[in-house]
Amino acid sequence: MNEIEAELYAKLYEFKLDDPTAPYPMSAKLAWEYHWSEIYTLRAMCEYKKYIFLAAIAEGMVSPSSAIDCVWHYHLLYTHSYWEELCGKILKKSLHHYPGDSGASQRYDYTIELYQSYFGSPPADIWDFPPFHSNHLDRYQRYWQIPNPIYWVKKYLSIFLSSFKRKKRRDKTVDCST
Repeated sequence: MNEIEAELYAKLYEFKLDDPTAPYPMSAKLAWEYHWSEIYTLRAMCEYKKYIFLAAIAEGMVSPSSAIDCVWHYHLLYTHSYWEELCGKILKKSLHHYPGDSGASQRYDYTIELYQSYFGSPPADIWDFPPFHSNHLDRYQRYWQIPNPIYWVKKYLSIFLSSFKRKKRRDKTVDCST
């Protein structure tokens, strides 16, 4: 990494994707939307910054993994953060997203090679091997979805309590026929 690249990477590393004043920050939205753990979400956000670095310094086009693409999509929704802070102040150029065009597989291979030359071996759980091209299928096929036990406890507890209350009301009713 030369001096200019090191300076750019340092700026990206310090760049905050989460707004500290936001009641529901980007990391929380990502974790909720994609059923990611907090740790996985934060790791994906760090890898997204590495991807942005590669996109900024690459001689050709690069292609993100499906997890990084999810982070990128969410970051694009935060227009001020993306266009003014990231592109305007840090990259000093626009970085556009071109989803689903041809040649993505070759660009992905180039991206992985570039990543390895700067950062070493990429984490396989974030950088797909081979890349998945459907984010929505990918998130359900790669991870187990564990249902929240609290939902079932609340559901059956409410059924039990309502039947208990009905029984108690029946027992309290007075027979007025006598």
